Amino acid sequence: MRFALFVPVLALAAACATPCPPPVTGMTQVRFACEDGSDIVVNFSRSPDSAQILQEGYSQLTLPARIIGSGYRYAEEGAELRGRGAEVNWTRPGAAETLCRETPVTSPA
Repeated sequence: MRFALFVPVLALAAACATPCPPPVTGMTQVRFACEDGSDIVVNFSRSPDSAQILQEGYSQLTLPARIIGSGYRYAEEGAELRGRGAEVNWTRPGAAETLCRETPVTSPA
């Protein structure tokens, strides 16, 4: 009986002895091409958890993270960026929702 209790405690102690990696706090930039013909650039930040959306012809928006079952969602005051993987649904106040797909960022030659 003592052995059965000792093994899980030993495994738990070994798991706790390994230091956790530091959280990612930097910004990640992703470019998306949307079905409505527009392009958006999204800067995802972890501290605070937010998304900064840049779209030509519009003012920059910073949206806080919202709880969602799977994927990710950033929303505030009628603007919403909701996605999973390389696709997002983007809604700006006064505009219809559009599907956007991640595009590679090209470097100048």
